[in-house]
Amino acid sequence: MKIAGQAARIGCIALFTAFSALTAQAIRLPAAVAARKQITVGVNGIFPPMEYKEPGSEELIGCDVDLAKAIGQVLGVKIVFDDQKFDQLLPSVTTSRVDFVLSGLSDKEARRKSFDFIDYFNSGTVAYTTREQFKTINSLESLSGKTLAVSAATDYRTEIQKWSKDNLEAKGKAAIIILPTDSEPTARLQMVQGRANASAISPEVFGWLEKTSPGKFQAFGPILNPSPYGICFRKDNVELRNAVLAAVKELIRNGTYTRILAKWELGRSAVAEPLVNGQKM
Repeated sequence: MKIAGQAARIGCIALFTAFSALTAQAIRLPAAVAARKQITVGVNGIFPPMEYKEPGSEELIGCDVDLAKAIGQVLGVKIVFDDQKFDQLLPSVTTSRVDFVLSGLSDKEARRKSFDFIDYFNSGTVAYTTREQFKTINSLESLSGKTLAVSAATDYRTEIQKWSKDNLEAKGKAAIIILPTDSEPTARLQMVQGRANASAISPEVFGWLEKTSPGKFQAFGPILNPSPYGICFRKDNVELRNAVLAAVKELIRNGTYTRILAKWELGRSAVAEPLVNGQKM
């Protein structure tokens, strides 16, 4: 039975590989990409469970990493990752240092003026604190006049600032004091060491914290501005965008997308179909 099972698995892999090759032939890639048979993907590899490295390892792993590799398999190209700072991701698309970004990057209206997005994952912003501070910091309102540490380059900062302006400052209450940091782990450290009362991240990252540091943190308040992550392209890179869109649709159709999200326990963030700048194509 063991030999038969192994043979079945090998057969499934062979069938999927053959099918991916046929799919790649049917999807039109830009001539330059087809010629080099390689796509460079921009990532910021400090964002578990989306893209990160285990301590002592240089290998990128995570949900986005697996999705990018699966896209490459469907398209019949090699995926090369360019790991860089988060605030360099969009400039690297503009300068063509990378072909696209797949790195927990939110599709925002303001960004659509300069970039195109394939929406593939549902996320948002949630505030959280340590178990000790949760005794007094247990709602967004309780952050009035208190300090929240947050990565300066992310949407978490702008979402918290907007909520503070609309719900505290507009009512004459003290604003949430923002302590900007260079990364999400640094923001969390500021909170843990008592220099901040809270922080803000996405729901999937908080879920990862609950799994890796059980009992240490507590989320509170609603998920602010639920919004999708998008695969980001230059506006004029329509041919590649459409090829990747076709690949993502195929991954959803054949179940690979669902399996990848399940592997990282992120099934609740799945989209029914990928959208382009929030619209069906």
